[in-house]
Amino acid sequence: MKTLALIMLFGLAGAAAAGYKEAEGALKDMQGPKVGEISKELDALLLLPAAALAKDARAAAYLAENQGAMELFRQAAEEPNDGYLLAPKPEKLSVRTPAPKFAAHTRLLRLLLIEAKIKAAQKQYALAEKDLLAAAGFMAQLSAQRSALILSSMVEQLAILKAAPAFAESLGAPSSRPAYLKELAARLDKVYRNQDFMRAAMLEEAEISKGSMREAVNPGTMEGERAKLGFLQRLGAKKLQDQEFFSWIYRDYNAAVDAHAGVLVGAFRANDPAPVAAYLGKRNGEIKARREAVDKIGTFSGILDGLRGGPAAKKGMAQAIVDNMLSIGTPAYEKIIPRYHLFLARLNLLRAALAIKSYQRAKRRLPDGLDQLVPGFLDAVPQDPFNKFAPLVYNKTGKKFLVYSFGPDGKDNGGGAALDYEAYFENPARDAGDIIFPE
Repeated sequence: MKTLALIMLFGLAGAAAAGYKEAEGALKDMQGPKVGEISKELDALLLLPAAALAKDARAAAYLAENQGAMELFRQAAEEPNDGYLLAPKPEKLSVRTPAPKFAAHTRLLRLLLIEAKIKAAQKQYALAEKDLLAAAGFMAQLSAQRSALILSSMVEQLAILKAAPAFAESLGAPSSRPAYLKELAARLDKVYRNQDFMRAAMLEEAEISKGSMREAVNPGTMEGERAKLGFLQRLGAKKLQDQEFFSWIYRDYNAAVDAHAGVLVGAFRANDPAPVAAYLGKRNGEIKARREAVDKIGTFSGILDGLRGGPAAKKGMAQAIVDNMLSIGTPAYEKIIPRYHLFLARLNLLRAALAIKSYQRAKRRLPDGLDQLVPGFLDAVPQDPFNKFAPLVYNKTGKKFLVYSFGPDGKDNGGGAALDYEAYFENPARDAGDIIFPE
């Protein structure tokens, strides 16, 4: 299923930060209705071998036309993020809260990665490293966001998907400068430190849902709904819908939304969507049972109860509205739990590999285990979210090493079979293979 966040990712407009806004305005030959096709073309270019990419006329044209925009993006990627760099702090949260537009950001990111690949092939390593650091800086900014968190996280995950191969290749180059490795490690560590297992995002989504409820259900909107009813129903509804009635609705709806968010937070933290399905199954069963009980009462009896205006009638009407709003449905965020942890696994692999490379340069040998990287090169041994958060697997053979995660299938394939990312994103059932470094 394509999640709401993925659908929104390239379609909704909103305020962009100074620097990025100018970069977007400077983009050439990459605007208009064919933006999606251009992104696909850039992805196809990224898959080309470096030698072929360096000779590709379309890649050369994109890069030549957009050097100004790319430089503005590099500069913007160096800015600190106070939490609202990429999307402003909203006055109130609801479905009408403007969402940021990230399409230009992701096109520029792809251009930087294409240029980095070409520059590395041409042995212009300093220029390649400059582009890669900008990509990592952009990721760090996304990770520090305190608004538009679902979209920011989805773009962050897209960035690591596109940039990880280029990062990995740069680590394998003997010409990589120590200053570059140190700065890349710092930026990726910042991305990791800012991860809260989507807790803030789920809480923000809960607040958006609450705001939307207040916009949809309030004395003004209910007056309009009453006008559509028959005389007796309208009279009964008007009698019941007082301040206490709306207080009950907001209290019960908020409690249900908070409970759902809490289950989602726990599921993200454990990398286990099962509790969400269990929670929603129980909640939907309770809603169904309440509706069946109302149906047994009958329409006429319900009208009489409303005219009497008793607490039970008021509570029943309030509960029915809450149940209807809960039944409308929310994005199935539990479906992106494995993808979030795939992002986290690739991030941890890069962090581990950077630390291993730094250790190797400092000690003239590979570490015997990842624990030797702590505390000099890492604060803690990077974990594998697909192996119950045990340490990543590390093996060395002579002067070469392999570090890997079990991947979404949770099976140890010894690092011999790599996960096919494109196939997995198209069909989550195709989850066989480890997430490995080197890729």
